[in-house]
Amino acid sequence: MECNEIKQLIEVKNVTIEGGKQNLRNVSFNLCLGEDVVIFGAEDSGIDYICPLLAHALENYSGEVLYKEQHIKHMDFVEVHNFRKIFGYVQRGYALISNMTVYENIALPLRYHTDLSEKEIHELVDSLIVYLHLSHCRDLRPVMLTQSEMLRTAFARAIALDPDMLLIEHPLEGQCLWNAQIFLQALQNRAFAPNKTVIVVTYQPLVYIDIATRFIMLHEGSIVFDGTKEEFETFENEYVKQFVKVLPYGPMTLR
Repeated sequence: MECNEIKQLIEVKNVTIEGGKQNLRNVSFNLCLGEDVVIFGAEDSGIDYICPLLAHALENYSGEVLYKEQHIKHMDFVEVHNFRKIFGYVQRGYALISNMTVYENIALPLRYHTDLSEKEIHELVDSLIVYLHLSHCRDLRPVMLTQSEMLRTAFARAIALDPDMLLIEHPLEGQCLWNAQIFLQALQNRAFAPNKTVIVVTYQPLVYIDIATRFIMLHEGSIVFDGTKEEFETFENEYVKQFVKVLPYGPMTLR
């Protein structure tokens, strides 16, 4: 998908990762400001490399990941620090700090990446706690939280800096869909906001059909589908059709 110079956010060019349980093979795509992209595939498809790759959490790969035409692997300490302010990241399992409360977890990026006063931080964190219905557990630590409360806390922390790009890995894993509705509504609000990009990595692409503008499917480390929501919904791509409809026959073999 093409985007103009102003809208270009990140470009992934010919990235290959080999030697693990999953691989990436010559993967290329770009991301534009305002796009909301669902990246999906089977367990061994390579999708679990995408968020760490975009978040500058991987080093052992060939190819390039470009931000403002600079390869992120070549950034110095200050450039990496500034780059990390453009995105929020909800990691698989949420990665909350276990000895911090809900309030302290959400405040963490504001204290680390901004010069805001404690009063300003308090006002921002309070507004996120109310927005995500976490007032009743604001002083609890992660071990005392339900799965949906942990997800909402991680989401609040990820959007605290109002980043251009939000990376989310398998957010509904182990979640009750009823309890996840507050998160899904907040995610939709984020996706519909102008010039904000949401990237969701998942095994359940249909859950995000009302949020996504683009779908990318990987199989055995390669992109086998990259298209709009409308193209995804036709199921004309044989890989998409077999995966979404859980068909035993098609281009993929169950393992």
